Amino acid sequence: MRNTVLSAKSLRLTFGAITAVEDISLQVKTGQICALIGPNGAGKSSFLNCLSGFYSPSSGTVEFEGEDITGLTPFRRAEMGMARTFQGNQTYQSMTVRENILSGFHSQMRSGLLGGLLYWGGVQQENAHFINLAEEIIEFLELEPLRNTLVGELGYGLRKRIDLGRALGLNPKILIMDEPMAGMNTEEKGDLARFILDIRDARNIPIILVEHDMEVVMDISDEVTVIDWGKVISSGPPDKVRSDPKVISAYLGGGVV
Repeated sequence: MRNTVLSAKSLRLTFGAITAVEDISLQVKTGQICALIGPNGAGKSSFLNCLSGFYSPSSGTVEFEGEDITGLTPFRRAEMGMARTFQGNQTYQSMTVRENILSGFHSQMRSGLLGGLLYWGGVQQENAHFINLAEEIIEFLELEPLRNTLVGELGYGLRKRIDLGRALGLNPKILIMDEPMAGMNTEEKGDLARFILDIRDARNIPIILVEHDMEVVMDISDEVTVIDWGKVISSGPPDKVRSDPKVISAYLGGGVV
């Protein structure tokens, strides 16, 4: 049986007279890929911001592993194991691939400024530990030849992969990905889809995915939730959602994908 990792209950988000999210609920279980789809402006990113703490919902609750986290900051949620990647490129381009991935471990590091300056035994051991973990992620994402390359010298698709590696550095219990494949070519999308499946299957990390590439969504998702004008209009397995007349009318443009 799969355990519920994240549960959003009747979330509502308003900005003055504008309602961005209207009574949306979502349950994400261990080992699931749950996709959110919908037209631009449907409220997907606003909903993700409520889940990850960047917005405070006007009403409703967010529970993580059974604990109400509705009022917690994004930093506290990250410490608990909620990792997120954003639209666009969020990497440090003047740092190497390994340094970027090491930055993902910041919430787990216990050495303070003084310890870092003195670099005594305990700090050295901690540093070696996180370097080993970073190397595991580098190997997992097939970045070994690039570990010492400056990220600014790499193409867009590789930088997005490195951004994913940094999120994995949080040792997440759930991963939230906002349009990770935007701007990628077909080969890059295929590579990233494979890594997303590996994260679910090999690491048993559930994933919430907002993505506009319907072929990818329908191929890799376990559950799909469709949002339009801030409301859920359909939810269920991909085959059910793709043939829903409301989805075809609102989003898929008159044909079944």
